[in-house]
Amino acid sequence: MLVAVPLGLSSKRGGKSTGFVLTIVLVFVYYFFSSVGVALARQQKISVVVGVWGANVLFGAAGWLLLGQMSRGGVALDIFSSIGLGISKTLALFNRKNARLDTQTMHSSAVMRARRALRSRFPLILDDYVMREFLTNFFVILVSFLMLSLVFNFFELLGDIIRNRTALVTVGDYLLNLIPFMVYQLSPLCVLIAVLVTFGVLNRSSELVAMKATGTSLYRVVAPVLVIAALIALSLFAFDQWYLPAANRRQDALRSVIKGKPAQTFLRPDRKWIFGDQKPGEPSHIFYYQFFDADHDVFANLTVFEFQPDSFVLQRRIFASSAQWDVVHSQWVFEHGWQRTFGGESTTGYQPFNIAAFPEINQPPSYFKKEERQAQDMSYGELHTYINDLRQSGFDTIRLRVQLNRKMAYPLISLVMAILGVPFALSMGKRGSLTGIAVAIGVAITFMLISGFFEDMGNVNKLPVMVAAWSPDLLFAFIGSYLLLRTPT
Repeated sequence: MLVAVPLGLSSKRGGKSTGFVLTIVLVFVYYFFSSVGVALARQQKISVVVGVWGANVLFGAAGWLLLGQMSRGGVALDIFSSIGLGISKTLALFNRKNARLDTQTMHSSAVMRARRALRSRFPLILDDYVMREFLTNFFVILVSFLMLSLVFNFFELLGDIIRNRTALVTVGDYLLNLIPFMVYQLSPLCVLIAVLVTFGVLNRSSELVAMKATGTSLYRVVAPVLVIAALIALSLFAFDQWYLPAANRRQDALRSVIKGKPAQTFLRPDRKWIFGDQKPGEPSHIFYYQFFDADHDVFANLTVFEFQPDSFVLQRRIFASSAQWDVVHSQWVFEHGWQRTFGGESTTGYQPFNIAAFPEINQPPSYFKKEERQAQDMSYGELHTYINDLRQSGFDTIRLRVQLNRKMAYPLISLVMAILGVPFALSMGKRGSLTGIAVAIGVAITFMLISGFFEDMGNVNKLPVMVAAWSPDLLFAFIGSYLLLRTPT
């Protein structure tokens, strides 16, 4: 508040857009100083008080300085006022260029009208205009959100980067491989915001009134945007099927390096290798398993390779069809398996068992738990095959089946958001684009809450898998279609 009041008054000539840009910049600056301070405090490079409170003190002092300059003026306030005026001029210049382009388009419409008879019914000149406006807004919003997400992800990992001394090349590689996942997650929200901004601007400038005056129905005006939204939905599904899983596996591996987690494989999510935590003088272990249920702490088809501490020669191999964590005794209980011991290149012993415990294998369940869901690292076909294998082994796959259906339901949200966004855009009247962004964020938060609720109900088997995965899409599609049909055409 101390910083915002003087900056808001000094940049009032710049309008809402100027304040919005300055807000984002200040949030980044504050978050940067806060993250660096906490990271340095954890490394004992500076005191805890300075690391945690430094950003607050810095911004508080800047706020008092700016407040003091509100009445008598000052260099700092003049600098921010100049920045705001520069942003305002840039936005005004951009708007004037767009206005000239629109005027040229209208002057050339007479020529293009003569060619309309030679063209098909879709796309028409009007369709080209609407699609161009929508796609421009969509890509600008998507790129902006990507930049914001990348910056915040970098700040989130900054403490781990400093603590583990991770090379910046690794961090850059991680962020590059994170972009496909962000594009997949952010595209439906960007479609919604682009629809709200596009049709909000058309409505505010009375262009929709002009279109209706020519006898063009609102449904016909909206049609090209819905076609593009449907193509985006299909593209997201294809993207998730053929490219995104590999990118997710790469960014999972790089994130583990940044966070200093144990070495493990990511190329086959259904065939996991992970190196055990080795203590001096004790045997080392490598774990290989087909499936790990993080909710119930249960392994499927677990193999443990035990090596001598000095020579790293294999001395024992343990296999179990399942292994479960015993909370009372804090150890793993192996079921239906065997152990084989080795002496050099020969086998010295073989012992089958129904139930057995090995106290020396003491890695807790948290050691094997990933931050990301396993379904994100597999395509639709791979996940379907993986689920069938686990079901044959008798494991509960309800969560994975929900995620399997979500792989088809989530891309369709882009089309649903386009249908839902049109009536909201027209209901905003003459309000600005920032109102559309606020409405979009509110709708997105509502969708996330409802989607999370249905997904959790499906995960605990309170709803059928299809209902849990598809209900949010159907619910919002029904609401959007109802509001669109009630909108005057």
